[in-house]
Amino acid sequence: MSAIKTVLQALLLMGALLASQRAVYAFPLSNGDQVQCEFSHSGKTGVATEIWNSYRKPEDRNPELGRAVAVMRLDASGWPTIIIDAEAHKRNAKGAPAIWDFVYFHECAHAQDPSLGEIGANCVAYKEMDRRGLMNFHRMKELEAVHLSMLMLPEEYGGSGLKFWHKTLECVRQGDK
Repeated sequence: MSAIKTVLQALLLMGALLASQRAVYAFPLSNGDQVQCEFSHSGKTGVATEIWNSYRKPEDRNPELGRAVAVMRLDASGWPTIIIDAEAHKRNAKGAPAIWDFVYFHECAHAQDPSLGEIGANCVAYKEMDRRGLMNFHRMKELEAVHLSMLMLPEEYGGSGLKFWHKTLECVRQGDK
């Protein structure tokens, strides 16, 4: 009986250890670098989990994504998780590299500070790309074009892509978050 109890305790311990391990990936930036989203808040420090959502049919797409290509959500334990639409990334990462770098850093900004608003996350993403040498005039124009194509947005994004981008650049120039 004690041997069975010992085996069960060992299995429970192994299960707990496996459950505590988080899927950690490295996001491929357009310059070939691989990055992870490191964070420290709410008594937790580590690397945000990345979930690359692959699917064959649109109805199998992760519902957390909504209309977005990536989102950040906190899991049940408060650990930040970045969910990325892997199919969208496969389809257009080569043709729009600045956008994917920006999207990743935007979601990472939310992981690093979950209370950060959308304009603040854009601001952090822009600055991070600039710091890494990933921002130039052409990339800025690529990002601008994407933002300007968004006609109607919720108020937390400024209400429109034009305002969203304008407020992002305003934040970048002011040095705010």
